[in-house]
Amino acid sequence: MLKTNYHTHTFRCGHAIGTDEEYVQKAIKGGLKTLGFSDHTPYKIPYDRERMRYEQYDDYKNSILYLKQKYADQIKIYLGLEVEYYPSEWEDLSRYRKELDYCIMGQHYLSFQGNNSYQVSDSDTLFKYVEVLEKGAASNLADYIAHPDVILYGWQNINDSSLPLAAEKIADISLKYDLPLELNCGGVKRGMKDYASGQRYPYPTRVFFEQFAKKHCPIIIGLDVHDPDLFLTDRDLNNAMKAVEGLDLNILYDYDLAAQATKRKKLFLQG
Repeated sequence: MLKTNYHTHTFRCGHAIGTDEEYVQKAIKGGLKTLGFSDHTPYKIPYDRERMRYEQYDDYKNSILYLKQKYADQIKIYLGLEVEYYPSEWEDLSRYRKELDYCIMGQHYLSFQGNNSYQVSDSDTLFKYVEVLEKGAASNLADYIAHPDVILYGWQNINDSSLPLAAEKIADISLKYDLPLELNCGGVKRGMKDYASGQRYPYPTRVFFEQFAKKHCPIIIGLDVHDPDLFLTDRDLNNAMKAVEGLDLNILYDYDLAAQATKRKKLFLQG
């Protein structure tokens, strides 16, 4: 069982269940020492149902800060968001960055109301996704890249020659900006899916993590929890690890993300 998880959602995103306090209580019961909440970022203009509403943000912030104090003697709790690099929403993103303990970048769309990362199937869009990740990394908006291989969710041919090239570019971004990449356990919850090249989990994808291993990129495991009961089982963690079994990954089990976020936030504010 992991001792740290920075990728935790709440009911506000519309596709998670349980109260905020249940997440804390189950995390403690499951043996976690550090719990980071990083629900999907709200924007003034709602463009999907997969995130909290803009008017829910204050409640989210106040609730997590209350629990942070209430359970301070049992677990470290940090307040964050899972953000996207959207220049059009920079005013809100800047405010969140200043207020929060940390942010993680999960680029679910290539631009605000743009291409859905879960539906990409061509190399041109794949490399546009990589470009967006680099712009986000250069901005110091976030403290690690969440599910960098989510772009392969809808990719039919996992043997496509463009995939190792894209993964290598993402690895170079990680090293250039000293930005960890996430081994995300959320994709395995969806089960094995049929693709043109055979069955596999939507993510994590071995073809990407082979490149991350070769480059010795820093890797953070993110449980991507949407149900507090998942803190009580290693099922998703074990399945995700099996997907990358045998790779010499540089996994940061004791990484102090909050401390690194403080440094990166200063760079963001200076920029």
